[in-house]
Amino acid sequence: MSQSLLSEFWRVLGLSLLGGLLGLLLSQPVLGLWLGLLLYLLLLLKRYQKFNHWLYQGLAEPEDFGGLFDELAFKIYRIRMRSRKRKKKLTELLRRWQGSAAALPDAAVVLDKENTIVWFNSTASTMLNLRSSDTGHHIGNLLREPQFIEYLNEGNFDEQLEIISPHHDNKSFNIRLVPYGSGQRLMLVTDVTHIQRLMNMRREFIANVSHELRTPLTVIMGYLESLNNGESVDVDTLMDCLARIEIPAKRMKSLVDDLLLLSRLDTSSVNETSSLSSINVHSMLTNIYTEAQQLSHGEHKIKLHVEADCARIKGVEKEIHSAFNNLVTNALRYTPKGGEISISWLSDENTGRFVVKDTGTGISSVDIPRLTERFYRVDVGRSRSSGGTGLGLAIVKQVLRRHEAELQIKSVLGQGSEFCCVFPQSRLEYRDLTKSA
Repeated sequence: MSQSLLSEFWRVLGLSLLGGLLGLLLSQPVLGLWLGLLLYLLLLLKRYQKFNHWLYQGLAEPEDFGGLFDELAFKIYRIRMRSRKRKKKLTELLRRWQGSAAALPDAAVVLDKENTIVWFNSTASTMLNLRSSDTGHHIGNLLREPQFIEYLNEGNFDEQLEIISPHHDNKSFNIRLVPYGSGQRLMLVTDVTHIQRLMNMRREFIANVSHELRTPLTVIMGYLESLNNGESVDVDTLMDCLARIEIPAKRMKSLVDDLLLLSRLDTSSVNETSSLSSINVHSMLTNIYTEAQQLSHGEHKIKLHVEADCARIKGVEKEIHSAFNNLVTNALRYTPKGGEISISWLSDENTGRFVVKDTGTGISSVDIPRLTERFYRVDVGRSRSSGGTGLGLAIVKQVLRRHEAELQIKSVLGQGSEFCCVFPQSRLEYRDLTKSA
């Protein structure tokens, strides 16, 4: 028997004896016992009121109630403290989980067994256009895509679903539902637009390479078949066939060389190469200017302006020369006879800029964003007839990317174009002119 229960027994016994003595004095022993019990009940009621008031005060420490209420209050207090610790721990775990889920780059939506929304992260608000008031609504009423509704109704979540976003143009989403708990589901939505774009580019690239190689191969095979028809061929005819075969053969070689160069640029970092050097911009542009004059055969007016011949670029000289020369060659290719081409280098405290400006045919604003795509041509027939592979600007873009630079293009259709390679200050070196003076 506990101490509190024993003391309560003696308290009842004492009050009963006191009531019995009063009853003897009044010659009513039974009435005396009832008076004793009544006194005990009144005392018990007073303690209960005090205990009940404490009970609704939350986590206040127990007071001195006396008797059984002391032990009861202590046990309740211990249960409350344990419950508080558990609640605090669960709240912290929930806070951490929600924080982790909110930081996910993917949209996360918790659904119950009826597919109504229980919770979603901030990414889901952006990707699926959900608002806080959407909690408790059926997901199918908010994401009204027939494929998704069918996927939801079938209940086979082993497979993932890809849909076009109903809220964002040209965006593809991958949806995955993971069942857990008691009929609940976690819906994860990933933006796979970039992956789809890369896959499309890969398919287009393979198709373009096949097409570009098929044309010169067809020409070569045609001449070879004519030479192998069993008839005797005179020397002049043979030499003429070989001369005609040489052109598509050179085109194929140029195409393969550009593809190999692009592959190397894609898979290596400029800082990994052992050919890093301090490139003399003035000397390089002078050589490119001389080469451009030879290619032009006097058909264009070519100007060279190099501001601050002390400027140098830290990088791979062969790659930078290739990129710069490519832009100048393109300007010659698409500028009519008598047109003007200017080659210049401008530098300041923050950037160095290589600029090629021409008065050629120009490029429409629709085509400019796609110029650096592989095999993209504004004028397919003209590009091929001039010997272009369709990879030149893609190579320029990759070279600049490897040197932390960017390509800026300005053009007006029929008025000419301007291509500018912008190098950051970290890639530039300036010779101290005061020491060399």
